[in-house]
Order: sequence, then C-alpha cells, then structure tokens
Amino acid sequence: MIPWIERRVARRAAVIAMASTALGCTGLQLLLPALGRAPIPWGAWAAVTVAGALASFVLTGWLVDLTLARRLRSLVTFLERQAKEPDHLRRLHPMGDDEVGRAAHALNELLASVTTVRVSLIDQKMELAQTQEELRLKDALASKSGELDARLRERALLFDILRAATTATVLSEVLGTIVERLGPALRLRELAILICEADDRFVIRATHGFADPATVLGREIRPGEGIAGEVAHGREPVLVRDVSIEPSYLAFWGEVEREGSFAAVPIRHGDQRLGILVLTRPPDDPLNEYEMKLLTAVADTAALAIRHAQLFEELRDLSTHDELTGLANRRLLQARLPLEIERARRAGTPLSLLVIDIDHFKQLNDRHGHATGDAALREVARALEHGVRRVDTVARVGGEEFVVLLPQNDAASAAHVADKLRRNVAARKTPGGEGQPEGALTISVGVAQLAPGDDAPSLLARADAALYLAKDVGRNRVAVYGDPAASGPVEHVPT
Repeated sequence: MIPWIERRVARRAAVIAMASTALGCTGLQLLLPALGRAPIPWGAWAAVTVAGALASFVLTGWLVDLTLARRLRSLVTFLERQAKEPDHLRRLHPMGDDEVGRAAHALNELLASVTTVRVSLIDQKMELAQTQEELRLKDALASKSGELDARLRERALLFDILRAATTATVLSEVLGTIVERLGPALRLRELAILICEADDRFVIRATHGFADPATVLGREIRPGEGIAGEVAHGREPVLVRDVSIEPSYLAFWGEVEREGSFAAVPIRHGDQRLGILVLTRPPDDPLNEYEMKLLTAVADTAALAIRHAQLFEELRDLSTHDELTGLANRRLLQARLPLEIERARRAGTPLSLLVIDIDHFKQLNDRHGHATGDAALREVARALEHGVRRVDTVARVGGEEFVVLLPQNDAASAAHVADKLRRNVAARKTPGGEGQPEGALTISVGVAQLAPGDDAPSLLARADAALYLAKDVGRNRVAVYGDPAASGPVEHVPT
C-alpha cells in the first residue's frame, strides 16, 4: 500500500488528477475526428489513458503529500500536542517560506518569547529574594521590595498574556484574557481593544470597565478620527494627562466621563497594524510615562497573542472553506450534512438539498480563460449566498458544482428557492456570460428531500439524479426528485 493513500488531502488531489487525465485523454480521442485525424485505436487509447491516469494519480498524490499534507499534518499534530501537554521548549522544524512555513515560524517565535519571559520571571524572583535578604535590616527594605513587587507583577502580566496566546486559539478568547488581566492589574477605569479589519476600519472587540459594554462593542473608528484614529494612522502611542481640556477626545462617543487621563497604544506585528489599546484612568490616579512604557510592552506581547490566534483561524478556514469563493468546501459539507439530517429527524422537520451545476462552464473557460472562469465562479457563489438564509449552507464541492443545504424546507419550498437562485444567476452580469449559449451564464439545479432511511450519500445521490434530469431536458432549469418513494426524478419548474 502506498503510504499517502490513507491521507485524505493527497488522496483527493490524486483522484482529481487521475480523473482529469482520463477526461483529457477521452476528450482528445473524441476531438480527433472533428479535426480530421484518425482516432487512436481504442486498445492503444485505453492503455495510454490507464497508464497516464495511474501516473497522474501516483505523482500528484506523492507531490501533494510531500509538499503540503505532511507539513499541515505536522503543524496540526504539534498544536494538538502543545494544547494537551504545554512545553515552551518544544519547537517545530523549518517548513519553508509559504503560508504554512510562516505560521510554523511565527509559532516558534511565540514559544521563544514565552521561554524568555519565564526566564526573566525566574531571574526577577531571585533578584527579589536576594535584595530582601540584603536589605532586611535597612530602612529602604519596604520601598525596594515594593518596587520589585511591582516589576514582578508587570512581568507576571506579560507572562499571563503570552500563556494565553499558547493555549487559546480563538481571537475572542485571547482578547477577553488580555482585558481581564490588564484592567485590574493597571487600575484602569475603562479599557477597550480595537482590531483592524480588512477595509482599514478599527472595531472594538473587547472591553473592561464600561457600565454597559454593548454601547461600545462593535463601534468603529477610521484613521484620523479622534485620538485613537491618530494613533491608527501613525506608529507612536499617545498619552493625554487631562482629557477635560483636550477637544479631540471622543469620550468613547459620549459613553464615559470627560475626566481623568487617556492613552492609545498601537498594536503592531512588524509593519502590520493589528489594533489599538485605548484606556482611561480616574483623575486621582493618572497615567504616567513609566506606565506608558509598560503599556507599549503589553501591546507588543498582545500582538504576538493576537497574531497567533489569527493565524490559527486562517489555517482552520483554509481547511473548511473554498479558497476561491470563500464558501464552505466539501469537507465542511460532509461534516455538517449528517448533523442536519440527525437534527431534522429529531425535530420532525423537513430537510432538502440542492445540487447545482453551471451550464456550459467548460465553454466559458475555453473561450475566455481560467481567470474569467474564476471570476464567474465567484459571482455565482455570491448570487447563491445572497439568495438563501443565514441558517442555510452553501458549499462548493467541485469545479463548477455547488450544494445548498436547506433545513426546514420540503421539496416544494426548496424547488422555489432553487428557481429563485436560477433566475438570480441568469440575471447577473457574470464575466464571460454574454458569450454563453443563452446569452448569460445559467445553472441547472437538482432538488431532493430527506426521506425515511436516507443517509447523507443517498440524499446527495437523489439530488444528483435530479440534476442530471435538468441537464438532459435542456439545462437552465430545476428538477425535483419528487416523492421520496418515487422511482426516479420528475421535472419541476421548467423555464
């Protein structure tokens, strides 16, 4: 047995390569007569096709396993082991300079920072013990001990944030840990963390000390708006000792008192802007320059924690979502479909499935190229997403094939949804669509409702059979498998 056969990523890539090779050989054999060439003898064609398909299967599976699957498996195994048995001296071996390699490198840097902070903490404890012994009989013992205790608490705070980064992989949990540790430790009145979104907005994602957090959570600023907006646009932290005389202070859109001191500290990872720490202290306990230096160190430590969580979420999304369209992929659909089937049976509610295929998509690709084909796929994906509910699942499961999961929909209502999607796609100005046979890009849809005794494969098979009927009777239409007890699909909602 070839070792990588049991690895799903490599096996799927190998099967796709083998099928593509076989389809390519078949298409060439069928095209030769049209080109005025004699077809290859079927015996020789079969031998070449089988040999080519097997070679593609073995070579592609081996290459995918060698270049991607093994590294992903090593990274996931390392993270799972680190979560169960934390060891800050354990490191990942170099994995190259692509996204996987950079994630492994960032994780190693994070673990190295944790180790450094732990050593610093141990050194600080030893320094405190030695100093207390030397100053036991001196008047300066109290002030010196207090200073060392404060520094020890500061380093313990940094260590807590780093420890959260190695154990938490969800960004909201990391942000919650930071505000929970930082607020009480620095006696802050209010504290908020703003995270930089893709469109250069900074959105409040975690808070501490607000009377009603809901009034500020989700609020956003843009570079240049207020004091925090100035920090978002620049690189340096800002300290305002008395906000009552500072006209640019927004007071969190009027949700807090205009008194006391205020600071905004950028959170950066290299040249990448990740977010901003914004915080206040009451008038009788103002922020000072020494605390600003500590807040800068906290922001640097928080940047490692935030970037680690973001990288983990990006890796998780890559494994469950289609990279081109952003839709759920086959893996996520295969995980979600059995759960929806079980939920429907337990609640006694209907469940329907749509299998969708883009009509004449190969012609569009051949005529306009793969870049236009990719743009058309993204446009179809958006049309499908906008035409269903939030509780529905839209997945891309093949080159131009999609599946839509419709909980609480019987076959009749699912057919209406399918026809709405069909009309939506046909009405859109899809790249390359004007050159299609009907003057626009169209889809065919097969519909099936969950029947007693159905499992995920049988439900998919019946929807797929309905799709073939829609194709056979002319495309750009919807076909429903019909009554679950019927022997085959019946056309529904013809154009």
